[in-house]
Amino acid sequence: MEMLNNITHQHILIAFIIGIVSACSLPLGTITTTFWKPGDRAIAFLMAFGGGALLAALTIDLVGSALEKGHFHILALGCIIGSFLFIGLNHAINDHGGFLRKASTTVYHIRRKGRKRFKLIFSHVRRIDLFNNLPEEEVEELISCFIRQEYPKGTMLYQKSDPCKYLYIIESGKVDLLDPEKDMSLILNLKKNDVFSRMAFFTGCPHATVAVATTNTSIWLIPKKSLEILIRYTPHLAEKLRILLKGGEVTKYLIERQEMSPKSSEEWTDRMIQHYRGENLSQNDEQKSEIDFKRIIEQINRIPIFQKLPPEEVNIIAPLFFRKQHQKGYTFFNQNELAERLYIIDHGEVEMIDRENKMRMCTTLTDLDAFGTMSFLTGARHTMTAVAGKNTAAWILQKQDFERLLETCPQFTHAVENYIKQSEVSGYLTMKQHFNTNQAAQWTHKAVKNMASGKHIPSAKEMVKSVRGHTGAPIAIWLGIFLDGIPESLVIGAYMIHSSHISLSLIAGLFLSNYPEALSSSVGMRQQGMSFKRVLIMWTSLMFFTGIGAAFGNIFFANAPAMLFSFIEGIAAGAMLTMIAETMLPEAYFKGGSIVGISTLLGFLTPIYFKTME
Repeated sequence: MEMLNNITHQHILIAFIIGIVSACSLPLGTITTTFWKPGDRAIAFLMAFGGGALLAALTIDLVGSALEKGHFHILALGCIIGSFLFIGLNHAINDHGGFLRKASTTVYHIRRKGRKRFKLIFSHVRRIDLFNNLPEEEVEELISCFIRQEYPKGTMLYQKSDPCKYLYIIESGKVDLLDPEKDMSLILNLKKNDVFSRMAFFTGCPHATVAVATTNTSIWLIPKKSLEILIRYTPHLAEKLRILLKGGEVTKYLIERQEMSPKSSEEWTDRMIQHYRGENLSQNDEQKSEIDFKRIIEQINRIPIFQKLPPEEVNIIAPLFFRKQHQKGYTFFNQNELAERLYIIDHGEVEMIDRENKMRMCTTLTDLDAFGTMSFLTGARHTMTAVAGKNTAAWILQKQDFERLLETCPQFTHAVENYIKQSEVSGYLTMKQHFNTNQAAQWTHKAVKNMASGKHIPSAKEMVKSVRGHTGAPIAIWLGIFLDGIPESLVIGAYMIHSSHISLSLIAGLFLSNYPEALSSSVGMRQQGMSFKRVLIMWTSLMFFTGIGAAFGNIFFANAPAMLFSFIEGIAAGAMLTMIAETMLPEAYFKGGSIVGISTLLGFLTPIYFKTME
């Protein structure tokens, strides 16, 4: 009996050691990142190689051994259960931040959320009278033009007399519509699913109200230009819009909100109907403004991002700026207000005042000077107050339009990228926004990386809150990786009971798949701001948990019948095969493309070679 116990303990210890050996490549992958920062193709090669190696190990040591015993049906049942278990747990963990462990899981998570949002938006669009009977393909074309925008609490979405460029649909959060003619009294509290700016949007009039986000708010925007193009190719939509414009609701809006006479409102709607039909009209104020802005774009002072741009990008930028006249004494923005607009003086004077520093002289800006630029680019709050020193006209660019330019104008994006790398910007973050040197460097790195991947520039507010706001993400990432390793650890322990020797092909397959898994995820986790020490501890703990799992597998399945073991092998094989298909190979193809095929094949052959050595 004592000898039997010794043999049992020895098997448990061996299972533990083999589990550690198979998973020691996890911290090894993290350590590698200290002296080698692999490129995307290198990571792709290793990920595909590891996926191929694990496929071979599954085929030879799990599926093959169960088939030899004639347990196909129980194996297949286990595979299906294992696959569904992995999918369910993986989705649950990803929803809490685990998707950040890899680029491919991040992209998939975003796309999955996007599909859900698309269905939700589709239902919202159908609620708008003008769109409720459109064919599905036309609604889908309209939705493809949507822009999603995040607005922090307190953001002014638009002011009175701003041109209306978008129709707004609230995805989440709350917005107040205010009446500037009645001391900003409340007109409406808007909430999730509400649509607003409808009348100004369809009539082409400037906004007559003010919209302010009263909570952190997500909004879908329909660009007016996109709608105009769609209308010209869909006659029944053009007809519905004509009926809307000729209706009493529009007439009432033009008379009460835009202060037009009945005759003027009728002339206005006729002109808008002609415009939507694409008929040539005389040059309007908007077109004249575009021409005027193109004339001055190269002469803008105090910010170098508009110089030497190609004509095609200038043609995109110019319509997004609009010009407004302001009386002497008008306050463009106050200290500590959110920076929502970039301003350029067309003519006039603006005094920049630091109200918190009485000893500092105010700065006077004149024609073609840009102001509010640093806080605008960094997404911070203004550090000074801007007041018109005399009657002043200013060009204005709103935040959502600026972010559209970063998506559509590569030369402009490159100019912004070069500008934010300059010491002037990092000095602003340290001196004015109270960042330390490391935080300023991190913001610059993240901003450049975001622009390269088509994302918006992170705000200074986001940077300050990022650590507090995502404290649960590292745990979710750890759980996601732990989930990937559970099946293999249990199988190692169970395999030691039913086999008289250690399978080199199984150990090689697990080792080779774990290394690129850790290497790829460690790079991603470091990019999320985690320290090397924290990442290493996470991976080392997983290595020990794999060893412990192997030991428990050896204990739990010691007296299990062969059929139950085949069932467990099936669960492990199904979970791991699903993991390869959902995370490893998509990650490899996402980063390396065609290199995946040959590297997967080489990885597949490696454990088979180890099998010949047993």
